[in-house]
Amino acid sequence: MILLQLVFAVAAYAAFSLPKTDLALLGPVYRAQLDPSADAFVKAATQATEAVQKAVTSGNTSYGILDTKGTSFSASFFIVGSDDPLFEYHFEAPDLNGSYTKGNLTENTVYRTGSLAKVLTMYVWMVDIGDSVFNDPITKYIPELAAAELIPSNALFPTNWSEVTVGALASHISGIGNNFHTGDLALTGYGTPPVAADILLGYPPLDGENVPQCNFYGPQESCTRQQLLNGIIEHPPVYPSYTTPVYSNLAFAILALAYEEITKVPFDVSFSRVYNESLGLSSTTARYPPKDADAIIPRNESFSLFSYDLGLEAPAGGQYTSTKDLRKIAQSILDSELLPSYITRRWLKPRSFTSQWNAAVGAPWEIYRKEILANTIIDAGRIVDTYSKSGDVGAYSTFIGLVPDYNIGVTVLAAGDAPQSSVYAIRDILVDIYYPAAEAAAKEKAQRAFSGTFAAKDRNSSITLTVDGGPGVTITNWVSNGTDFLAGILAPYSDFRLYPTELSASTGDDGLTYYLYHLNSLQQNGEPFTQDFWSPYNNEWIMVDALDYNNLATDAFTIGFDKQGVVQSVRCQALRSDMYRSG
Repeated sequence: MILLQLVFAVAAYAAFSLPKTDLALLGPVYRAQLDPSADAFVKAATQATEAVQKAVTSGNTSYGILDTKGTSFSASFFIVGSDDPLFEYHFEAPDLNGSYTKGNLTENTVYRTGSLAKVLTMYVWMVDIGDSVFNDPITKYIPELAAAELIPSNALFPTNWSEVTVGALASHISGIGNNFHTGDLALTGYGTPPVAADILLGYPPLDGENVPQCNFYGPQESCTRQQLLNGIIEHPPVYPSYTTPVYSNLAFAILALAYEEITKVPFDVSFSRVYNESLGLSSTTARYPPKDADAIIPRNESFSLFSYDLGLEAPAGGQYTSTKDLRKIAQSILDSELLPSYITRRWLKPRSFTSQWNAAVGAPWEIYRKEILANTIIDAGRIVDTYSKSGDVGAYSTFIGLVPDYNIGVTVLAAGDAPQSSVYAIRDILVDIYYPAAEAAAKEKAQRAFSGTFAAKDRNSSITLTVDGGPGVTITNWVSNGTDFLAGILAPYSDFRLYPTELSASTGDDGLTYYLYHLNSLQQNGEPFTQDFWSPYNNEWIMVDALDYNNLATDAFTIGFDKQGVVQSVRCQALRSDMYRSG
């Protein structure tokens, strides 16, 4: 009886905890709204300002407590193509008076990145090398690791370095450890107790064991390349490569060394070229910024660790940036400013799942999924992916999030006594406001662009498009050569919606820009099938491009937009007829 009750309880929990998800394909359901003056964005800015001011006034949020005395932060939300953010807020904690080198916080104030640096490091890698070497074993570029493969080991679990690839290192699925002498309890470092205290906690004395007196996060000398690689080789693996994600700072120290082997250029030099020269940024540096920099140094240097150099692990977490620079970096990634667009799309993809439904891992993205209400007709949401990276070092915490579906991004930088809680709380407040706003702004844009009837000039063919409470653009009437097309071959379906594919072209002859859209045809008014938890009827990606007529798809639509962004022509590729706006 108890077992039966447990089964029912688990089933009830599963039904309750997993929201209804719309059957639109993964990705944007509208072309993104890139006009910052859109009504939804203007309202969101007011909401966000009120919500953040309330949080800093009370110190309480739905996502945790804010330290409003000893932690300052800078937050920003932005879209691609706009020099000005949709929202920006700088909070100066009263206990940190005197912590701002230029007197106050601005978009140019420099913070330490912490592990957000991994994105900056990989961006340099993608610009200069790309991902074509991701399947290469790291032994191809680090001779010490190649040599380690040839030396007999007494270790019970030696790392098989020939199986550790560049891509595995970039994606935290190499199976190697997290750190070498960063937070190691055998050394007295920042945030770690004296070794004598470790023994009181139950660790054995290290009699006769060699403890390299170097550190990446402590008062000792910084570890050399030899010390670092020896430590990496001696450290047992955590998993075989490509088993499960295991966070690794070491991986990015190795990748920076591999970068230098491939390009023959010091990594810091290339970092400066990409960010300071190619992107024209002034506040982003690989190492300690100039002494006259506009920076926040909470309390003092020793407390904040603002100037502490992480040595060979700097590519994993030791860089510096500002709100303005980080916004421009994110915009350049989303807009493929320095990369071919297909490389950007490939980079902004998962490399591994995690044990959480809403989280995956990229190179080096921390990918989070959020359900956004997308269909008020059947009360269903859709999945929106955020490609993010957070970081912590010293008295600093940071976050960057990129949302390709909306071409928007968010940054939160904090410094002080409790920066991490401030970053997460402010981030979540803004995400809750701006993701629905971006969806609404794009929907409003689609409504203005599509709504109307389109008819052919040479035959009895027409189509009526509208935007309703569901996602995408709805087909409400469709006649082809005098035949009710929705009542014919598409009769088994009851819900017809067009979604953008992000393919576009301009012919130059008629002044229109053409975008390729995909038609999603669904049964039972778009309701997901629930009889089977792996129902093939919910796998719409399997059905794309499945109904062809002489090699052209019935679900492929070429949509012509004028310079004002209004649709003037519609063509179903399989039906081979251009239909023009008639009402």
